[in-house]
Amino acid sequence: MIGLAEWKMRAELAQLWQACFHEPRRYPTYFLNNYFRPEDCLVYQVHGEIAAAVYLLPARVVLSDGTAQAHYIFAAGTQPHFRSRGFMASLLAYAALYGTKRGDQYSVVLPADQPLYSYYERNCYTNYYKIRSVPVPRACLVRAGAKLPLGRSLAFPSELNGLRNSVLSQVPGSVLWSSKRFSFTAGFGSIYGDELVCSGRPGRHSYAFCRRTARDACSIREAMIFPAGFPELAAAILKRFPAERYEFRLPADQKLFLGEGTEEWCGMIRPIGGAALVTSASAPYLGLALD
Repeated sequence: MIGLAEWKMRAELAQLWQACFHEPRRYPTYFLNNYFRPEDCLVYQVHGEIAAAVYLLPARVVLSDGTAQAHYIFAAGTQPHFRSRGFMASLLAYAALYGTKRGDQYSVVLPADQPLYSYYERNCYTNYYKIRSVPVPRACLVRAGAKLPLGRSLAFPSELNGLRNSVLSQVPGSVLWSSKRFSFTAGFGSIYGDELVCSGRPGRHSYAFCRRTARDACSIREAMIFPAGFPELAAAILKRFPAERYEFRLPADQKLFLGEGTEEWCGMIRPIGGAALVTSASAPYLGLALD
């Protein structure tokens, strides 16, 4: 039986998360205590047991003349002993109907690995979002970094998310999040070792989500830059995450390091409720996907 989750299911949902993704309990606990809403979670129950679940996190997709309501498919998982019975396919089909009923026009997802792209394609999703992964040596950031005394820059999530929305609103098909979701991403990412690095001053901030991947390496999970703000952001990254090697994961058409790096698929989309696939001259970007 498919239906909405209930608050009292959180312990069982945490156990399902761990069974599917093999992560410590603190990860699902943080999500379920800080961002979970029963109306954003569908469960497939068999004899009272949750066999599978999927979260439909609210988002918006950029159109040529505004935005459309959407949801992001997150943490879709099936208990190992219930797999290969079509439960998840049924949940995804129901999610499209449920999303349409609440006003969603698009469903987006970031599959965890390449085989899952084929799985979601069989369930009506299309390869759509791209990123550009650019390896950047320390020397490059040193050359770019502002040579000035640098204190730690802080900014409200609403301002940083406003910068993000202003950049991505120029690229139809891209995904926009609420400021609450932006703030949650920063908190959730911190338990995986991410840190939100800011630079600039009020009204002119830039930011980067950074994660140390090795003693001498750092991944920039997302970076949004105020015009001419990269030197200060480079200096802030060097100070907070000193490393020899950096990898920037950028919107495919972002001007930073344009023409460098390797493009790769990073997300899929499914129009629902009669909506049409958004066409764009630039590669749409998902980002902040909690991957």
